[in-house]
Amino acid sequence: MAPNTPESSVMSASVSAARRRRAYSTVELQRALRLLGWPIRVDGVLGAQTRAAVRDFQRGFAFSTLVAGGNAGPRTFAALRASIRRGGRCSQHFTFRSFRSPGSGWIKLDRALARALEDYRAALGAPVTIRAGYRDAAWNAAHGGRPDSQHVHGTAADVEPTTTLDDVRALRRFSGIGYDARTGLVHHVDVRHAGPAPDGATVANPIVWAR
Repeated sequence: MAPNTPESSVMSASVSAARRRRAYSTVELQRALRLLGWPIRVDGVLGAQTRAAVRDFQRGFAFSTLVAGGNAGPRTFAALRASIRRGGRCSQHFTFRSFRSPGSGWIKLDRALARALEDYRAALGAPVTIRAGYRDAAWNAAHGGRPDSQHVHGTAADVEPTTTLDDVRALRRFSGIGYDARTGLVHHVDVRHAGPAPDGATVANPIVWAR
């Protein structure tokens, strides 16, 4: 006959097993985020860095609309696996890594930007080269960027200049457009209307400037 097991020991074993399961799922989560490009530690601890990476993944995943709250539930795990299966893509043709900051290596991207770039690519009928995406604040400041740059919010991309201002405006997908005054070709697009600093711009009435 098996000896009686103290209730406290049973509870302790259950708590330990639950902690192991949580640690395992956190490691799986961290490994997935690292595969996609986020420079985070794989330590099994669901700390501030991991939650920030989850939140930015949720915000940038354009195949569906996830709540960007930093908590990884079944939908987020399914989205992570789907993105990995698709080669790290945040949308049909763009990868999360395409938007990494050249400074910290962090990725911040609004899904509205990825979706708008997909429409831009479809109108162009050719691949779109992303020259710059997110810029972390320290790198942006060190390289003379404006503190209120849309790149800092993950709502902007610099692209290879191939399309005219009129053609990009006609898409009605971007609320900020920068173009080359000499060639008339667009080099910057953003979706500031979807971010924290819209500046009153809309896709119907975008802010436009020349360099």
